[in-house]
Amino acid sequence: MEALNAEELPCAVVVVDHDGLVVDSTGLFSVWTGLDAASLVGRPLRGLLASPESSSLVGAVFERVLHVDGSERAVVTSRAARPDGEFILLVETSDRALLVDRLAQTRSLEERTRNRLELIIQASIAFATARTEPELAEILARTVGRSYQSEEAAVFFVDEESGAFVRSAGSDPLASALDLAPTIAAVVASGRVLLLSGTDEADALDTDLGHAMRSAGVHSLLIAPIRHETDLFGVFVCYFLHPRVFDAEAVPLADALAGQAGQAATSLRLQRRLAHAATHDETTGLPNRRLLEALVLESEVGDAALQATLFIDLDGFKAVNDSLGHHVGDGLLRQVGGRLRELVRQRDLVARYGGDEFVVVCDVPDLAAANDVAERIRLAIGAPYASLPPGVGVRASIGMVVARHGDPTWNLDSLVRLADHAMYEAKSGGGDRVVGISLGAVE
Repeated sequence: MEALNAEELPCAVVVVDHDGLVVDSTGLFSVWTGLDAASLVGRPLRGLLASPESSSLVGAVFERVLHVDGSERAVVTSRAARPDGEFILLVETSDRALLVDRLAQTRSLEERTRNRLELIIQASIAFATARTEPELAEILARTVGRSYQSEEAAVFFVDEESGAFVRSAGSDPLASALDLAPTIAAVVASGRVLLLSGTDEADALDTDLGHAMRSAGVHSLLIAPIRHETDLFGVFVCYFLHPRVFDAEAVPLADALAGQAGQAATSLRLQRRLAHAATHDETTGLPNRRLLEALVLESEVGDAALQATLFIDLDGFKAVNDSLGHHVGDGLLRQVGGRLRELVRQRDLVARYGGDEFVVVCDVPDLAAANDVAERIRLAIGAPYASLPPGVGVRASIGMVVARHGDPTWNLDSLVRLADHAMYEAKSGGGDRVVGISLGAVE
């Protein structure tokens, strides 16, 4: 060492024997390791160095000298053989190694960002092919499962009527052990993606959840809310049956996929509402005349040989509407529509034809049954309404046509016209009555 003036070199020097044991070293190496020269002698050099790290960015191989306090120092080594061992020169490259680490992190971030963008683009294309919400849910469940490489995934959409979270697609391995709804509700309330990297983290959130995950063999969990602007559609859940630690890209990717799904769901619901508005009455929610015609054509003929078409006009509705206001009139129309739906069978058709006019089309076994349906409707419409003042109400003038199924002489349009004429006959006779017409050999 003295011959080389090693202590004056801007690097450390270590001499090892054929077994890799330290024979001698410079003072700088002692500083780097935190061990004095005497303590270093006889120690394996490999125990003082961390495993080499290579970098494809700069073509260098870095080693790290370990200090007794746990810190590390990056070095590049140069080795020369000696008769009794090896002469090793260690040059500190901490600044260079730090730069390489930063470059590697940047490259890794760029790669993850590119992969995330590709996944988002692919998801957007896939979501655009969905024609219904159940189909969208299926595509979303498959997409998030692939994106996170989870063994199972599920989509829970909010039921528009009950407001409950209902599994719409995918599989839920926790279903037999736990109702996930409270956890989903908590995630939705927080507005943030939930990441659970292990059952211990699940225990900290909810001991029942942690127990269910252990029972089902689920190691980790990801739950992301599906929203678009102020509308909540549901959540997607990824179940990992292997240990999973989430990186910094997990949440941004979940937010992006959920956002894309939310936009697709918004578009589907808008299309559905527009389609519904085109075929249903806005006030009562009943089919309009256009949909009625389509439903009659699509309806299957049951055992009944006869079809009754009833044209219903409300006596006294104009007076209620003029004196109490349109909002009361609209409410009355909704109540009448509700009573009609309750009186007929599910397969029978009820439509608002316009103004205060309704049409009912139903199968009947005979003429007596048709008269019974018409009379029950007349009495139901004439019953009191809690929303109206005492003594104020409406009655029904009903025109009814009964014809045989499949008779080529008649179609819905002609039957409705005939029923309309019969209704005017009932109204001109004082109202609150039924006038029936039988076509052909109807008994």
